[in-house]
Amino acid sequence: RWLLDAMAAVASETYTATSAPIQFAAVRAFKGGLKIENYLWNCRIILRRLSKLIVNKLNNAGISVTQPDGAFYLFPDFILHKNKFDKKKIITSFDLADKLLEETGVAILPGIAFGRPETELTARIAYVDFDGVRALSAAEQAKSEKEIDNDFLETYCGNTIDAIDRICDWVK
Repeated sequence: RWLLDAMAAVASETYTATSAPIQFAAVRAFKGGLKIENYLWNCRIILRRLSKLIVNKLNNAGISVTQPDGAFYLFPDFILHKNKFDKKKIITSFDLADKLLEETGVAILPGIAFGRPETELTARIAYVDFDGVRALSAAEQAKSEKEIDNDFLETYCGNTIDAIDRICDWVK
């Protein structure tokens, strides 16, 4: 029993508190400075440009999604494809996520996991399947924001763009 109690105490501290290395990193980040500001600027510009590209692709494929203001998630609605999905026995967001993964290899999270109704054909997509270190390094070398264009995104964020293209092709 003493070992179980000791393990529970350790687990409690592990699961309910942020680890020391993460705390130290957060303190450093909140102090700011040129290095942190450059890092954040490059992250934002890459994610902003990437989100605009993929939101445009999804909307053009009849998948309704709003341009995000931040973060790296989208919450698309596939309702315009409901008739096609009904024929494929895709009735719930779970069916949608399951069938998409099975047929394209692209993983999304079903809308029901985020409190949406079961039969609402929504999902959450993270658009960060790329080597961030490589992309950030290239962004730091760019002479201007204009160099972080679609060619840049294809080069450094190709996995993400490929996955979005597979989703768009799948619904057609």
